[in-house]
Amino acid sequence: MVPQTGPAVWVAADLTAADWMVPVGTEEAHELEAALTAAEAAAPVPPLARLAPILTDVTARLNTGRGFCLLRGLPFDRHGATAAEAALLALGQHLGTPLNGQDSPVSRLIGVPPGELGPASGTPRFHIEACDAIALLCLVNGPAAPVHVLVSAGAVHNEVMRRDRAALAELYAPAPLLEDGESVERAVFTMTEGAFAARYTRHAVEEAAAAPQPGAPPLPAGLRPAFDLLDSVCAEPALLLRLEPRPGDLLLFNPHLVWKRRTLAEAPAEAPETAQEFRRLRITMRHSRRTVAEPG
Repeated sequence: MVPQTGPAVWVAADLTAADWMVPVGTEEAHELEAALTAAEAAAPVPPLARLAPILTDVTARLNTGRGFCLLRGLPFDRHGATAAEAALLALGQHLGTPLNGQDSPVSRLIGVPPGELGPASGTPRFHIEACDAIALLCLVNGPAAPVHVLVSAGAVHNEVMRRDRAALAELYAPAPLLEDGESVERAVFTMTEGAFAARYTRHAVEEAAAAPQPGAPPLPAGLRPAFDLLDSVCAEPALLLRLEPRPGDLLLFNPHLVWKRRTLAEAPAEAPETAQEFRRLRITMRHSRRTVAEPG
């Protein structure tokens, strides 16, 4: 257990928009416009050659930079949801390998009241998908929509270390949890071959403790207090970066370095449009903290 350092360890006051906003030029916007037009006409999406260097930069930002970025200025919201989904998938294929969901790699997310997202304990829920990047495309975001909150997992780690090293040790120890209905073991923080990775899993651990599998080890006595401290740190205003996505914005983040609070939930594709419409794409990359820091 050592303090984490590097660009992905930040607090909100450290950052300006220049740290996370990726500039998009007119030619790149025109290229995506052509891709959207083709998708709207049910034609193949043309290669995104001009966007490719920007997407290479995005990959570096996610893996070795701040851990997140936002693309603004692309016309994702001008040709309908179906075309936007096809263009998002084409863009994701430049970053890595999109992961399939239940029906399609691109999932529809809508806004829901905050009380419907978290467990009964009221602790925050974060995106913890087993992937290397999550892309959230904003199509509609009404004026009453909640802000999107990001926090650096490395900064959270360091603050927990500063307050209580014993609690941090609990968060480095694997604990039983339920994932996709199966019992597995995973620590919140891992460090393997120099690669730091973090996954916030309290609700999954508590679900496993409430319905233990035969022969499963009991929940360590010090883990709940450690989770309580982690929740307290994750609520520190100084650590939290608040973003208000606009229609057409594409937010990308590495969930092993940056935790994003959930303000959205999956919805059926055929459900009526709402005041908040996002599309999510999960991506694996060639150089994955998930596979390095979680062997096997």
